[in-house]
Amino acid sequence: TSHLVAFEHTQDGLAPNNSLLFVGGLNEGFLTIPYAQDLAAALAPYNYSLIEVLLSSAFSGWGHSSISQDVEELGKCVEYFQSLRPGGKVVLMGNSTGCQDVLGYLSFEGSRPKVDGGILQAPVSDREAIEMIYPAEDYQRYNEMAQQWVKDGKGDHVLPNDVSLSILGARVTANRWLSLASPGPDHAGEDDLFSSDLGYGRFQSTFGVAGKRGAALMILYSANDSFVPKSVDKHALVARMERAFVDAGGQLGKGSGILPGASHTIREVGEVRDDFLERVRNFVQSLDKGPQNRIENAR
Repeated sequence: TSHLVAFEHTQDGLAPNNSLLFVGGLNEGFLTIPYAQDLAAALAPYNYSLIEVLLSSAFSGWGHSSISQDVEELGKCVEYFQSLRPGGKVVLMGNSTGCQDVLGYLSFEGSRPKVDGGILQAPVSDREAIEMIYPAEDYQRYNEMAQQWVKDGKGDHVLPNDVSLSILGARVTANRWLSLASPGPDHAGEDDLFSSDLGYGRFQSTFGVAGKRGAALMILYSANDSFVPKSVDKHALVARMERAFVDAGGQLGKGSGILPGASHTIREVGEVRDDFLERVRNFVQSLDKGPQNRIENAR
């Protein structure tokens, strides 16, 4: 755990035994998510502590990192808090690209400490978001550049600044660009887990694998997410993700689904955020009640 840092939100007089480990999206880090303090306060009465995990990919570090590296670092964090709080539950929660870390943790190959649940808040497709941001000719040119660099053995070299720095906020290696942009026809990028055009078989290889491994799951997809193309049928997309998980035997949180009125990071206060917090509270509570109280058939 050397050089890895986590920030725990504490509440006066409380010493929770359970941990919710939170990972933000691209360019996020400590205290950059608007609902963090509200979530910490909502969890405290239920014996959960909110812990923001600062992976090496935090802030602008994502440009030269990978989901596999994040998953490895998350494993060390899980191991630490399980040793610190023996018998306590551990739930992973991600926002945006942090959702790739959570689903990767639950589904990628390799040995890692088991967790009790995972929450995907705003599991959007980085590829589809990039296609919205970049003109088609630039997107194609950058893909070809990155592919050539990888062929030349320069996958860990940083692409020119005009490719990503001015728009995405970080200097990006060829490998990470291809992981996120995931060019066709195979769309084989490691980050490409949530795109709306992926076949059901792809979801079975991720959500389905996670469903077989025992951790409960809840998907919270923002109805007003600005990083999702308007052409995407959010309800149908989430239903396919959920079905792949449940068909494999996974235990799906009853609050899983679309969050009405919510933006990408749930900046809204009042009813929209209260709905989000209530779903998370119910999910963590359900982990103490047994599978029959948290399984919901995929819609």
